[in-house]
Parts: sequence; structure tokens; C-alpha cells
Amino acid sequence: MAYDRFREAVRRPAAPAVDHGTGDASTEALLGTFVRDGRLVRLPARWDRKRQVLRHVAERSFDVGVDHPERAVDERLAAWCAQDSPVDHVTLRRHLVDLGHLERRDGVYRRPAATPGSAGPAS
Repeated sequence: MAYDRFREAVRRPAAPAVDHGTGDASTEALLGTFVRDGRLVRLPARWDRKRQVLRHVAERSFDVGVDHPERAVDERLAAWCAQDSPVDHVTLRRHLVDLGHLERRDGVYRRPAATPGSAGPAS
């Protein structure tokens, strides 16, 4: 039995594919697994995939170079968290800062012009 094919088939969303606007088929498939109805159902365990999903969240939530107070960041990230999801806005914020998708200075957050892995669809 081709376990890799079976595993990928199970991970694919049953609903019609949603276009997340990335322009990359593999990134779209990844987001289809972890983002449903505009919310994160969970974060990938693998860090390379986690980076891609979190980059997508940052790009869709924050404009480059715009300052946001922590409260505004929390509100935007809370919108990504499904009610029964193991992902919360605090975890998202911490990962976004740790991976360089958001910068924090004196309680103000900003998305930098260039983030790690932003040059291509896979990092």
C-alpha cells in the first residue's frame, strides 16, 4: 500500500479547494489542511510548514510597516482562532514574533518589510 498517498489523501480537505491567494499549489494545499473558513484549526507540527502558515496569517492580518498596539494585534489574531482549536492568539503572537513575521518594540508591533522565507512559497 502507498502509505504516503493515503496520508496525503486523508489530509486533503473534503470541501472544494479554497483559494488563499498564494499562487502556489503546494502552499494552497498546506493552507487547505490547516485553515478552514478563515480560521486556523491547528498549527503544523513541522516547523517549515508552521512558518508558511504563520507567514500567511501575518500577511493577511498586518500591513508592512504599520504600527499596532498589542490589543489590536490580539484582536486580529483572535479572529484566526477557531473556538475549539488548540491555537490561541497569544501562541500565534509569540510564534509570529519568534519567527520574525512581527517585530515588537515598546509594546508596539509591526510587520517588517522582509520576513524570513518571504521570497518564495516554501521556506
